[in-house]
This record gives sequence, structure tokens and C-alpha cells, in this order.
Amino acid sequence: MSDTENNASGDNQLQVQLQALLPSLLPALSAAEIGSLIPFLQEKKLSAGHILMTQGAPDCEIYFLLDGAFVVFEKIRINCSPLVLKTAEFPGPCILGEVNSLTEGARSATVVAKQPCQSWVLSEAKFAEITRANPQLAIRLLKVFGGIIYRRQKAFQHRVRGNILSDGQSIEAAIHKLGRYTGKVSRADTALAERLFSADLEGENYTT
Repeated sequence: MSDTENNASGDNQLQVQLQALLPSLLPALSAAEIGSLIPFLQEKKLSAGHILMTQGAPDCEIYFLLDGAFVVFEKIRINCSPLVLKTAEFPGPCILGEVNSLTEGARSATVVAKQPCQSWVLSEAKFAEITRANPQLAIRLLKVFGGIIYRRQKAFQHRVRGNILSDGQSIEAAIHKLGRYTGKVSRADTALAERLFSADLEGENYTT
């Protein structure tokens, strides 16, 4: 088999891998929408130690990480003294960088590949091409990215609240403690609660 044929075979395998994994990363998209997205993605092989994004940078690349493992670092200051914290580790497959596609702000953290990774990238220029060529797909992608951000934020909120409320000696003590960290919190009276929420809505459960 010639080098050209070997390269073509490798490319086909990557396309098959991408086609198989994208539905799990983008379950809200149809097979046709995923098929329309793939031509805009660019392959990017990442080695261990590769810096995918840097805190404070304005870039808007979105990574579709097919495997590997990654570490998140944030630079902060305490009493004006700078320090770098390792704040998270996570495995692929996953999507990374979707926040900036919505906010167009600076990256909030630095992410480093812990292991080699096969990834595909949607660049800012390619996303602009999608917006021009297939605006419905662009809207669908933004909704998907918004959903990812929402679920991540809800999970973070649940984890923080759970940690705060777990040491409460009673429900009222737990509410008071929550208010010390998040701002004033108080219990609504029964009549108001009945007006605002249906009786069958249970809400998130926290154990004190």
C-alpha cells in the first residue's frame, strides 16, 4: 500500500471515529446536522503537555476531545501574592472551550493535556463560515453549548451548596449558614410557597 493510500485509510478511520463519538458529545443534534458540522472541523493531535488554552487569552477555538486526560490551572492572588492552583482534572471524550463561543471573553483558565489526545477543532473562522452557510446549524450549536454551560454551572452550584449545608445542625441553621456564603437567604412562608410552586415539584435535596 502506498503512502497516499495509508494516509487516506488513516483519515477514513479518524472520520469514522469522529462520526461515532460526536452523537454522544452533541446528543441534541441530528445525524444530518452532525454530518453538516464535520467538514468544518480540523484535526489536531495533542501531545502530553500541550497547552490547549491559556487563561486571559481571547481565542475562541472549540475542542472536540475524543480521548486523553486534561488538567485545569488558574492563576489567582491571595493578599496580593500570586499563585497558581490546579483546580480540576477531567477525561475525554468531551467538549472544551464552548464558553468563549457565547461570551467572546477571555479564557477563564489554562488547560493542559495530561496524555496524548486525538481532537478536532472548530476555529472561530470556521464557525463564522457555518454562520454564513448554515445559520440554523450555528444556532443549534450555540444552544448545545449553552446547555453544556448550564448543566456544568448547576452541578457546581449543587456541589457547593451541598458542602455548605452538610454541617447544619438543623434546617434553620443550614439556611443561616448558606446566607453567610451566598448572600441573604430566608425561608418563604407557606402561603407564598404554595402560590409559586406546584405541590409535586420536589426541588433539589440537600442533607444536613
